[in-house]
Amino acid sequence: MSLISWPVTGAEAAPSFHLLANGVAAYDRILRRIAQARRSVMLRCFEWRDDDTGQSLARALLSAADRGVAVTIYKDRVGRHYEHLEATKQSFFHKKIDLPARLQTWALMTFYGRWGSLRQSPSPLADVLVAHPNVKFVDNKRFDHAKLYVFDDEVVILGGMGIGDDFRDTNVDFMVEISGGGAATRLADRYEGRAPFDPTRSYDYLLHTLRSQDRKGLAAERFDLIASARERLTIEMAYLGDPASTDILVAAVKRGVKVTMLTAARSNVGADLNLFTCAELLRRTGSPENLRIVLHPRMVHGKAIVGDGEWVDLGSANFTQLSHGDYEEVDLFCRDRAFAKRVEQAIEADAQAGAPARLPLAYSRTYVAAERIVSAFHARKKRG
Repeated sequence: MSLISWPVTGAEAAPSFHLLANGVAAYDRILRRIAQARRSVMLRCFEWRDDDTGQSLARALLSAADRGVAVTIYKDRVGRHYEHLEATKQSFFHKKIDLPARLQTWALMTFYGRWGSLRQSPSPLADVLVAHPNVKFVDNKRFDHAKLYVFDDEVVILGGMGIGDDFRDTNVDFMVEISGGGAATRLADRYEGRAPFDPTRSYDYLLHTLRSQDRKGLAAERFDLIASARERLTIEMAYLGDPASTDILVAAVKRGVKVTMLTAARSNVGADLNLFTCAELLRRTGSPENLRIVLHPRMVHGKAIVGDGEWVDLGSANFTQLSHGDYEEVDLFCRDRAFAKRVEQAIEADAQAGAPARLPLAYSRTYVAAERIVSAFHARKKRG
């Protein structure tokens, strides 16, 4: 392995990690950072709803652009289906729905038994934002699941939250702010393939991207971290279902690691596959005392792992085949014990509102199979 370290000069602050443990705290910080930006704001997002949160963010970006800040927005087009399906059912940018998008959204609505909206109200604010001379708007089918903000090429905020009122006000989720220690430079180096993932660093970024030069990739690197756990793993995870993830967690439980995992009692999508995976973990391990699965009554949308109270993996990547092999994802990895303690405490606090999962769990095997097919379809479309 090539060992790469970031040299911290006397003039440069050491890296700091600030946990944003709910949507209100996260969006307060994001809006403040946009207001303080002097040169540039770059963001990548999967979902952006036309609601109070989406409009507030757009107004903040427009104000930044008006004062001369260069704003770059990478908006993934795949996320529009979920914008049309959930919450307000209004997409901030994707108002025109072509036939392929219409058919895919109809299929999702039929499958999940929820009627979305294929009638989109105009968004004058979106039109003004996209047309601004200081705004670069990139809207294509990237299968980019990242939730990422970079301010003035110095400060990075990333995590699991999309842009919308449900992400801000309802979901159980995390973001993290990374500042100092060359946070944005290291991220650029990782994305442009100039540096492989280095788990010996105090912090780094786990990526799945078509540009990555990593020999192993996010999934294998994440599995190595989980396999290194000696005493405990504390996990909050929105979506499950990757058999390799299940295998690595079963192995951890069987070697005596105390595993706590928090997920939703009924997730917004993939709910049956989630519950099937929880049942598989309980069945394959014999439901021992060192395995604790907690089902939360609200939507758990966070993606965080804490190992032995020593390291953290927090970002956009789920325990799914899409996150581990098809979607573009970005997570923070760090070895800051104080930050690891804060994340672990936040997961435990969230778990207090949940109930322990016990066999048997109710799920539909038909839906489990269908949800796997939907995942495979998305993966195929990315290559097309």
